[in-house]
Amino acid sequence: MQFNHSTGAIAFLLVTPLVTGLTVGIAPSNAATIAGSTAQVIINNFSHRPTETDTSTDINTATIANDGVVISQANADAAFISNCHELLAKNLSKSEVAGSGSNYAGLAQSQASVIGDFEIDAKETFSFAVKTDLNLFSSVDNRQSERASARGSIFFGLIDTVTNILLDSVQITSSLDSSDGFTRNVYSSSKNFDFSAIKLTLRPPYQQANTIESLFFTSWRYSRTFESATSLRLVEIKNNLAEVQAEARAEAVPEPSTILGTTMFLALLVRARKLKNKLSEAPLKV
Repeated sequence: MQFNHSTGAIAFLLVTPLVTGLTVGIAPSNAATIAGSTAQVIINNFSHRPTETDTSTDINTATIANDGVVISQANADAAFISNCHELLAKNLSKSEVAGSGSNYAGLAQSQASVIGDFEIDAKETFSFAVKTDLNLFSSVDNRQSERASARGSIFFGLIDTVTNILLDSVQITSSLDSSDGFTRNVYSSSKNFDFSAIKLTLRPPYQQANTIESLFFTSWRYSRTFESATSLRLVEIKNNLAEVQAEARAEAVPEPSTILGTTMFLALLVRARKLKNKLSEAPLKV
């Protein structure tokens, strides 16, 4: 079993409850624009124990300050615990950026993912439970010259690893822009996803007209009975992006390409397949 995260990260994930709000490290009074995006996922109550697991994290930041100051930070942690005592997958990604002045731009991007491979016998039902929290924050002093935006997405996919067919999927997205407003969406490809709770809260936490926070929580269960024996892969990927900018900037913030959702999704499939081939040559150690 492979874990590409530290012991400290595992401890943090296990003791931290599902986030209920975005904590921004810089108060609105200290910066002209602030944007933040954070997401956390808990997956538990698995009906089957995985044969293999993997995790991945990635972060990216960029700043330009021609006439101002920009602070950009991103964090991501992921863990898939599978042993005789625990069976739990949990990950967290967080992006925050703040700027002040009259000519600046900055972004922060983070990604965290987990993968689990399962062997399902004919007529067996595979299931698990999920809780997600996707929270966004934006604050500006002047809508005419400043812009703050935050976006986030959480994707779940169930893949037949023999045929490489995506059997079921669900995607949860949300965006918050000081200029364009707020959007959110939950899309599922089948009735195998049973949502027990979808809760959205919009609030101005600092009682300012140009400050808004969105809290987007879901709770649901996946369940599917397979008619024939199936080699199944669960893939969960989350992306969080925060951006701020002020007008009169001379150059654009570089567009990040290292953690784009679709590209990373395909890369994870290739990576997991290589991992599976490698582990098949030796006994699995838990």
